[in-house]
Amino acid sequence: YKSKYAALECLEKIKEKLTNLEDSQHKRAIECAALTGAGVIKTETEELTAGEELLTKCLELSENITDERFTLVARLKSLIYLGVIWCGREQYDQARSYLEKALKVYKFFKEENCQEVYSFNDLVDNPSGGYVASGQLEEMESIATHAYFYLAQVESKSGNSQESANLCLTTLARQLKSPQFDWRDWTRNCAGLSEFYLNRESFTAARYCIVAALTLLDKHKAEDKISEVEDSNDTIRRTEAMVDRYCVRYGLNLLEFSYCLQLQERDGNNIDSLSENDQIPEFEDLDVSNQTSQITDKRLNSYEDAKGVFIWTQKHLQSAQQYFTLDERCSDYVDLVRDMSQLYKYLSYFEKDDDNKCKMHRRRADLLEPLNRDLSPTHYLLTIRQILFELGEIFSDMVDFKRARWQTQPTNPHFAKKVNTLVRQSILYFETFLDTMRVEGKRPEKYNDDNVRPALLAHFYIGRMYSKFVVAPNSHEELNNVNQTYEAYKSIVDYCKKHPEALEKVEEELSACSEMVKLLPVKMEQIRRNLTV
Repeated sequence: YKSKYAALECLEKIKEKLTNLEDSQHKRAIECAALTGAGVIKTETEELTAGEELLTKCLELSENITDERFTLVARLKSLIYLGVIWCGREQYDQARSYLEKALKVYKFFKEENCQEVYSFNDLVDNPSGGYVASGQLEEMESIATHAYFYLAQVESKSGNSQESANLCLTTLARQLKSPQFDWRDWTRNCAGLSEFYLNRESFTAARYCIVAALTLLDKHKAEDKISEVEDSNDTIRRTEAMVDRYCVRYGLNLLEFSYCLQLQERDGNNIDSLSENDQIPEFEDLDVSNQTSQITDKRLNSYEDAKGVFIWTQKHLQSAQQYFTLDERCSDYVDLVRDMSQLYKYLSYFEKDDDNKCKMHRRRADLLEPLNRDLSPTHYLLTIRQILFELGEIFSDMVDFKRARWQTQPTNPHFAKKVNTLVRQSILYFETFLDTMRVEGKRPEKYNDDNVRPALLAHFYIGRMYSKFVVAPNSHEELNNVNQTYEAYKSIVDYCKKHPEALEKVEEELSACSEMVKLLPVKMEQIRRNLTV
């Protein structure tokens, strides 16, 4: 804050000199500008009450100045920063009132089509030759853009997400026309806005935000990489990597959404197309056609459709990994690896061949297993749990594919061995997942609320996996496996009896477990009677 306090001292000196001048509109205008400057500094240095007093005083004083050209900049800044102050106090209606008033003042000025705006420097210098245009209108436009920006934050905090997104688009459009705009911030913010539309399943609007960011990124990064210093180059790489991550989220969401539509149709729901998309205005003088042609915003109906999105998303994911590395930015790197696993997961749903599906799941395991080995449980326990659970699911899915193949050739010992190997791996990962929840070496009698469903699902998967072993019928091995399945299912039933609040978290699984707990003892008795091995 050192430079800001130095500026504040300069403003105080100006106000002292004003006391020696005769009263005039010119003097009052300078005093308004000085009050605004001091109020802004006080606000930015978190002296909000003092800032509010100065800014309010500026607005009061400006009422006595008939020529609005002298006070327009000061009034706009005062209203905007009063909005910022009240937003910081979480008084959003008051903040909105000030910001909307600032925009009303700005729009009135535009309607009047006045070409003269006096900045602080103009008022202090008071050139004898009259008004000299030197970027004052650009400054006013920049101030108005800030009003749109802050109003977007107020609407977001008030829960008006749609209005906030509209204001963000207005802000981005205005920034794009400004000669001083920072293209790095612009591309990050534009790509980031796609998240809002993805949450609304509005893929057309989300894609437009993505491709607009990519278009501007391509336009600027090459020349900046050549001309700028290393520090800026790191900023460029970070900007590119952040935009790449938004591309990954877009592709992953489109794959997941299309798969979910297929599931709904399979369940008998008639779905014609994507949900109604938000219509958003396009940015002027920004040709995004090259980027738009590379990625669709339509529902994916075939493997070829899904593969195209997968390849585009994978390209951006690999680009992001050049910046978000394991050694320097571990958490981001891990998130990207897990996103890659999910890409393979959703692509596999569109693949018809079971062997190819299995290879995709194997690739997922190859991605995640090194993370499980390398991450520190001390710092990444929650992440490790999530990875272990996902690995258990992966091998469970592979068991289903390999068991289906074994059933076509039940006498093939190689197929049987492969199934059993995958079953053991799935069980191992779910058991290890449950072991991460041990307290003083023992599994807890009661799981915390966030862990109840994952823990009980792990038991469910373990029980299911024991039933998938390929062993000789009516053997001790089969008896043991059925017993293990029974114990796993019974642990879920017993837990829910002891902790009824868990019922709603595993309602479907509990129903199946309750039924199996009744049937499996009968099956075990039949096996005992017919033991052959």
